[in-house]
Amino acid sequence: MKILHVIDGSIYNYDGVSTYINELLECAHKGGEKLMVFSSMPLIPEKRRLVIHKVEVKEFKNLEIFSSDQFNFSLPGGMKKALNKFKPDIIWIHTIGPLGLRAAHLAKNKYPVIYTKHCFDGDLWCNHLKIPVGFQWFFQLVAIFVERTVLKHSDVAFYHLNNTEKIRSNKFFSKFKYVPPPINERFVNEKSYRNGDHNNDILTIGFCGRLEPEKSIEQLFKAADIYQKKYNKNNIRLLLIGGGSEAGTLVSQYPHVNTTITGFVDDVIPYLDQLDAYVLASKTEMYSLSSLEAYSRGLPVFSTPVGYLGQNADKFRHIYNFNTAEELASLINEVLNVKKISVKPLPVDLEASIITFSKLHEMVASEYL
Repeated sequence: MKILHVIDGSIYNYDGVSTYINELLECAHKGGEKLMVFSSMPLIPEKRRLVIHKVEVKEFKNLEIFSSDQFNFSLPGGMKKALNKFKPDIIWIHTIGPLGLRAAHLAKNKYPVIYTKHCFDGDLWCNHLKIPVGFQWFFQLVAIFVERTVLKHSDVAFYHLNNTEKIRSNKFFSKFKYVPPPINERFVNEKSYRNGDHNNDILTIGFCGRLEPEKSIEQLFKAADIYQKKYNKNNIRLLLIGGGSEAGTLVSQYPHVNTTITGFVDDVIPYLDQLDAYVLASKTEMYSLSSLEAYSRGLPVFSTPVGYLGQNADKFRHIYNFNTAEELASLINEVLNVKKISVKPLPVDLEASIITFSKLHEMVASEYL
């Protein structure tokens, strides 16, 4: 079977959608499928992710006038020729950007199409492009119009977002089929890397992902600073698993906060297993694959009310919501010092709420291939 994935990012980057597609590619490769990806050029060419599965990649140039360090606008020139040459059995679209829209048009009445919604694109565009509030309505309307166009040519549309006001209030999203958010089974099954060397006197708080401004990483540093001063404690360390423009700046601004930055890594599990708690400070996450992965390793999660876990904190044990750095500092002290909540085995409540990427691929393969 031949599967074509279409994304306006790059599978070589370290963002959430790239990770999602890489997981699907790995599962499909193990199943013997022939794979191809239409993608943009990498945002950070010198820091490419290692892709170990076999996949053919067709990269389309970015239109520089509309692109930035955080936003790709690709030109789909030559897509028709590449598509007809590959002749996929199914096209899996992960974007309503130029590549996704063009792929949907080319697939009309010729190829079956799956579309996965990873975010609210209008919100994403306004955030990345820093659109003034008075003009955001235009981008929201354009996003809905383009998404409706992609949906016209889609045989099925998935979303993994849950319990959001937009989905409950907007009939537009009733066209989508909800599928529980997936994670790689290795986060559930792989042995623990915790050992006797773990320093129980030091609280290691961390985040895994791109260390960019939109991830609100400064909240962690502010909270650590407040925690040290308010509670007169120096037993805290930040472990940031990833890399990005924000990291070095914040380290220089908070030299008194003990911080370790790993840079981009392909296997994050050994680093997650060094943490005492995971922090998601972003205010723009949709379902946050990284926090699900951390929670599956038994970690308590401190989260803004976003993402799958943060929006459903009342349904899970050891999910703690915060909105400010002061609230985060208080949670660190109360949960880890006073209550001494520690790493637990995989919570049973999570097992019933998620699926693995292998199951997602098997479901698609059995139903649509």
